[in-house]
Amino acid sequence: MTAPENDAAVAGFLAGDCRMEEAEEKTEEEADVGAPRLARTKTDAGGTGVALDGPAGASTSVALTSQFVAAAGKAKAEVLGAPRLSYRGTEVSFGRAEASDLFALLSMSPEGVSTEGIIDTLWAGNGDRGSRLLESAVRQLNQVMRQASGVGTGVKFVVKVRQRRQLAAAYFDVDLWRFEAAFVRTGTAEGRAARLAALQEMLALYRGPLLDGRDDLWVLPLRQAAQRQAVDAAERFAELARTEDPDRAVDVLRLAVERVDPHSEVLWCMLMSIQGELGRLPAVRRSFELLKERMAEIDAVPSAQARQVYERLIG
Repeated sequence: MTAPENDAAVAGFLAGDCRMEEAEEKTEEEADVGAPRLARTKTDAGGTGVALDGPAGASTSVALTSQFVAAAGKAKAEVLGAPRLSYRGTEVSFGRAEASDLFALLSMSPEGVSTEGIIDTLWAGNGDRGSRLLESAVRQLNQVMRQASGVGTGVKFVVKVRQRRQLAAAYFDVDLWRFEAAFVRTGTAEGRAARLAALQEMLALYRGPLLDGRDDLWVLPLRQAAQRQAVDAAERFAELARTEDPDRAVDVLRLAVERVDPHSEVLWCMLMSIQGELGRLPAVRRSFELLKERMAEIDAVPSAQARQVYERLIG
């Protein structure tokens, strides 16, 4: 998200169980039914991949390799999912809420946020105290990071550039920044393989809802935007892979309805469609049952369009 988009979003908001029910449906086709179990796997690059731990075994490996190993000398900041900050494998935490809040906000964009935007977002209505809280948060953040990294007192981890406070890119590696960069590449990369690689990186980085666990109003539009991008990445990945590697497309969609958005009918319909193209009608039936269960979680039912897709496939 660009800095203007971040400021605009902030300002706007501040003003199943996979078992088959019938024994006769437990066929080899059912390898792609329901939500997959995820297993962490080591990769050649030394990163961590995601493989499916299920009946299909190695044949259903998705190889969603995040390769999110912080660059040398940088702290690793994960905000896609439950927030985590670490330096050389050691967790870093802030003693004061204002420092934690400031870090969360600045991690949303490498361009940072204007001083006025920070105060209006985090400490609106505090008057002059908002400015004091900001300076206190900056000092605390710098102090904690200096202690964690062992650098000198002159090093600044939060810098001010043209009236914008931002995390110093020289010292932080943020998964959301990588996610956004990969998103840009999905539209600029030349060739199918390059686009698939960018989409795969997005999906591997998306561990869960942005800043999961925080209920601040300013987080909500940014969280929804990141989720939409991840859903779009899964859909585009499956569309590119469905002809040459439909099993891989199915694997990615199953991961997406488990980890990205269990209530996305777009993903469920595409999953059922590809399962149908592969002749896996029991899998289609189970996917539709799972869709009904997920929609019931939000007091809803599958749309008429989703039912039409299912009925067309089942006949």
